[in-house]
Amino acid sequence: MMAGLAAESSIVVDVETGIVLLSDNPDEKRQVASLTKVATILVTLKWLDENKATDEVEIVVSAEAVSGGVNPLKFEEGDCLSLRSAMLAAMMASDNTSAYAIAEFVGSRLRKEASESGAVSRFVAKMNHEAAALRLSDTRFVNPHGLDEGSDLGESTAADMAMLAIEAIKHPQFLALCRESEATIKVTRRGRGRNMTIKNTNQLVGSRGIDGVKTGTTRRSGPCLMATAVSEVSGSGRLVSVVLNAEDRFRETVLLLNRGWEVYRKSREEGAPETNRSLLIAPN
Repeated sequence: MMAGLAAESSIVVDVETGIVLLSDNPDEKRQVASLTKVATILVTLKWLDENKATDEVEIVVSAEAVSGGVNPLKFEEGDCLSLRSAMLAAMMASDNTSAYAIAEFVGSRLRKEASESGAVSRFVAKMNHEAAALRLSDTRFVNPHGLDEGSDLGESTAADMAMLAIEAIKHPQFLALCRESEATIKVTRRGRGRNMTIKNTNQLVGSRGIDGVKTGTTRRSGPCLMATAVSEVSGSGRLVSVVLNAEDRFRETVLLLNRGWEVYRKSREEGAPETNRSLLIAPN
């Protein structure tokens, strides 16, 4: 383990080249909690593109979405909000109800396969299809929010989560869903609209060039953080970092990115060290 870092698994990747700059146990399979929601949003954004649909379409929160796990925004059955608002709530506030409602809405509009019963099951199958397309060979999703209370557990690795982040960042709308410290969404309840302010669980956004991505915590996963940053020195270059089960995920991410930028600058001056591997991600 790198001196000074306590995460059980970590990685820093140069987004442009896919070169791994730093890593520690990057291929260890673990639960990744709400980092799962990045896959949920990526699948949703791609569905919107493929169907030329608008993210202002209204979705309804079901009883199943409310009962599916921790509900930090206190949504109620029958609440209505735009798909974009639901994506903001899922990414920024890490809201599980929103993630489930998104999966119900999009999943109900996906083609039904014989082995997939139910909208959410079809959506999760799409998440796993996306993971396979990205060659995330150590990743398996079992739900759209990352909760791991049951016996059927999803899993991934720091390396796979870094690849997922890089793919998501390529989408022009993705960072707009996670780069602000707070946002206002509108929720309609029993015919009355109200504005709700949501705060980003990622305390690092807006500092040190960091403009995303996602926090996650469960009892099994421990504190996790996927982050991305652009260089404050040159204004060019972008890194992605992932820490899994990090006691102080924010401090450890800052330390990891600081070291990552040092390796990044050195590799640009001298060439990438032969020991560094590539995640084999197509550059932007």
